Amino acid sequence: MKKKFVLFLGFALAFSPVLALAQGLGTSGSSSTCSPTVNNIGDILCRIGSILNTIIPVLIVLGVVYFVWGVVQYVMASEEDAKKKGRDRMIWGIIGLVVIVGMWGLVTIITNTFGVSNVTNVTLPTVPLGI
Repeated sequence: MKKKFVLFLGFALAFSPVLALAQGLGTSGSSSTCSPTVNNIGDILCRIGSILNTIIPVLIVLGVVYFVWGVVQYVMASEEDAKKKGRDRMIWGIIGLVVIVGMWGLVTIITNTFGVSNVTNVTLPTVPLGI
């Protein structure tokens, strides 16, 4: 059982860069269209949104790592105390992810409500298919 789990974990870690590249190109905090000066609430919300767009993916990765750490601890443990510790880590990891995604969604709803946008259009390079 442990051998299969270690093999699965090895494959998951080996292919995680491929999954990260599946995200595609998006916006980052540095390429926003926020005003350099803060004049109104929209500029403040734009700044908060661009900061969160930079920080949130890192926090989500940390939450998932904490959750997986709890799963591994729960599966590998033979004592009841260690299993309880792993179960608690899984629960707190899920709670953390819910809070992070909820905060991200709340800021997105507020910025969309006030019509603030920090999205930059990205033109992807293409290869001509003419023969």
